Amino acid sequence: MKLLVCVSEYYPDGAGIANVTYYVVNQLQKMGVSCTVCSPTGPHIKLGSSSMIARYGRLGLLYYWHQVSRYFRQRDKNYDVAWLHNPLFIKHNPFEKSLITIHVTSYEKAVHRLHPLHLHLYYKISSIIERHSLTKTGLNSAKFTAVTSHVLEELAQIGVAREGISCIPNGVDTARFKPSDNKSTLRKKFDLPETELILLSLGRLSEAKQPYKLIKVFSLVSKSIQNITLVIAGNGELLESTKRLAREKELRNVRFLGYVNHGRDVPDLYAGSDYYIMTSKWEGQPLTLLEAMASGLPCIVSDIPALRIVEEVKCGIAVDFNSIETAASQIIEYLGSNKTNHSKNAREYVVSNLDWEIIAKRYLEEFEKFL
Repeated sequence: MKLLVCVSEYYPDGAGIANVTYYVVNQLQKMGVSCTVCSPTGPHIKLGSSSMIARYGRLGLLYYWHQVSRYFRQRDKNYDVAWLHNPLFIKHNPFEKSLITIHVTSYEKAVHRLHPLHLHLYYKISSIIERHSLTKTGLNSAKFTAVTSHVLEELAQIGVAREGISCIPNGVDTARFKPSDNKSTLRKKFDLPETELILLSLGRLSEAKQPYKLIKVFSLVSKSIQNITLVIAGNGELLESTKRLAREKELRNVRFLGYVNHGRDVPDLYAGSDYYIMTSKWEGQPLTLLEAMASGLPCIVSDIPALRIVEEVKCGIAVDFNSIETAASQIIEYLGSNKTNHSKNAREYVVSNLDWEIIAKRYLEEFEKFL
């Protein structure tokens, strides 16, 4: 099978979508699929501009997909299937056979007003473009996949035919992300206290991640639980202001690690921690959560659709962070209980259901339906 993969970011550049695509492509190649990846950075075909996407957002994405449409208009027959990630075609989908994977929608951000006014207007316009593109694209023989059931419902509300959508979740490298019996040695690597309870937060510090609420909740938690440390790994526009808030709260047990190399160091950081915590007000299906679960970490997450998997799997709790006091109380109670089985449940679920080899086989089944 000759598979064309079109994606607006690809490993080692980019983040979530880039990594998902890379890991699935890697597994597909092991299964004998010939994969050609087209992105602003290649590696096989370079179209669009990653700097334009970073600077102008949707305009940069529209330019990339316009370039894809033009370039492959006469080259469609060179491939058996095209795999398109969050495409934004304005005129038409140039591919006769295409599987469209949607990781996240602007629709939810616009409907639920997840951002300040200026960003809300941006996502409102983006959602209009998105609806036009996806419903127009869907008029071809395209099929859709969504990374969560919640995203699937959003696509149906946008106007994509429900019967043409399958749900295939993101995956995780369970060989790299795994528990360790030697937490003490791993903590020395990051200069973390060896005997304290470590809560880990990993990811970009942005408004959507709500790092201020994380600091405020932890401030209350640390007053009730001794020998506990919050470790925050990642950069972002709110990093310095989050550090400032921690200083104002006089929290000496919050460690900011900044950027941590994903390939070399992040697996050890998970394995050296005790719990994983996410205070996001919105998520697609975050790879960090799946990596934490694969590492055997019980998870404390926001009570939002994409993160409730931790309660379904019985490997953590979902907390309403809109109430700082209530959230802190729930976390204190959770940390004080015996949740050894939560660690076991997290690891077993991911290994049985979300290893990248399993996910790649599910995508291969979808591609083969076009042949």
